[in-house]
Amino acid sequence: MNKWLLILLWVAGMTMAQATTLEHYQPYLQPGFDKPRLQLADIEPLIKQYASDPAVTVTELGRSVENRPIYLLKLGQGKKRVLAWSQMHGDEHTATAALFDLLRYTLAPEQQAWREQWFSEITLYLVPMLNPDGAARNSRVNAQGIDINRDALALQSPEGRLLMQLARQIQPDYGFNLHDQNRFHAAGEAPNPATISLLAPAYNAARDINDSRRRAMQLIAHIKPWLDTQIPDHLGRYNDTWSPRSFGDTFAGMGISTVLVEAGGHRADDNRQVARRLNFQLYVAWLNAIASGSYRAAPLSDYEAIPFNRSGGLKDLILKNLQVRVADTDAVLDIGVNFHTEGDSYARIHELGDLSGYGAYHLFDVTGLRYQQGRAYPLSEPLLLDDQRYQQLLRQGYTHFSGDAKLLQRQTRLPVLVNPLRPTQSAPQLRQGATFLLLNSQGEVVQVLLNGQLLHLANLELKNPLGT
Repeated sequence: MNKWLLILLWVAGMTMAQATTLEHYQPYLQPGFDKPRLQLADIEPLIKQYASDPAVTVTELGRSVENRPIYLLKLGQGKKRVLAWSQMHGDEHTATAALFDLLRYTLAPEQQAWREQWFSEITLYLVPMLNPDGAARNSRVNAQGIDINRDALALQSPEGRLLMQLARQIQPDYGFNLHDQNRFHAAGEAPNPATISLLAPAYNAARDINDSRRRAMQLIAHIKPWLDTQIPDHLGRYNDTWSPRSFGDTFAGMGISTVLVEAGGHRADDNRQVARRLNFQLYVAWLNAIASGSYRAAPLSDYEAIPFNRSGGLKDLILKNLQVRVADTDAVLDIGVNFHTEGDSYARIHELGDLSGYGAYHLFDVTGLRYQQGRAYPLSEPLLLDDQRYQQLLRQGYTHFSGDAKLLQRQTRLPVLVNPLRPTQSAPQLRQGATFLLLNSQGEVVQVLLNGQLLHLANLELKNPLGT
């Protein structure tokens, strides 16, 4: 195909992806999927509905360790075969939601012309939840404790065997390996979360680039300029160290142009709806590009320009310039706080010292305030804890409660800790609970960190409530 024609197709494809998927995304959002986790019960009714649509072929690919069904959905009849699979790790559900957004969009009556266009060029195979047992547990691994994405060689898991059998049977030209990454990955040196991270995995230890891998790189390069407009300085790339046990690398070695997509965090977006929208838009853009071949005009330099992920480059909260006194030695330092895991309500001190190289979802300068350990209020009789009473206790230096939790009657919206596992010490320490007092120069409690949430005591305002 003529080079200039490819370039024109590339530009047209990018324009189409922006105009349709961004402007018209909201009506196609699958209801009920804006939540912390998805399980088989969330998607199975939809799959059964799609089974009655003549445009979709639904089959049961097989069964999980605990006998849950694993479904395969097939759309289109073109010669170019695309295989996409999600929730290989049971606690990584963002792409599953986006796949159902894609289905809803594709099958909408008003999308008939677009649908028929790529149906004639592509056959799309979707496995929207490869690990339903892990999804039921909100666990990365399957019911055997196996990480399915490290089972591409041994194939000890039934789920891994099913995926490999499918790939060998349909021999896809393209593979979309869809995951979530932890929210602490930063986008290169930028102090921002990597909301989307991408990779064209290597197929050998030398990390050579053959035509198959080049196509995967170009698919990524094709959408990089658009992603830069959607999430400036929030795009990352994984390093391409060869991982022979992983499915993406193994499929790349089988000649499948494989793209890894990792959905990451974004500020004020606990349920990763920004990454969900971007995933959906990526799928539409890539279907357009594969159908037309326009991505082959994308320069590899755009792929190589994506900054590498910086693991641990983000914290949930950073308090800057806090005064701390240890053994008659004064210091002014930063404190980084992370919630233990996604969805966990327990926050810990993750790092201390100079955190100038890190970004944070929430950052507060507390210059002039000093750290003080909080005390436990003993529960020996019933206590009605409303905002006013809680404010009084906090001013007196009580940050948590000890004793019988049943004696505490909570009538406050503020975080309350009873018998915390890792209470704070006289000086902040790594991995201890992120609950302590912040005093001004007159020794008055003016702010309190309550389980990782910063409270302004005068008006009881939470500066970083969960969900922001």
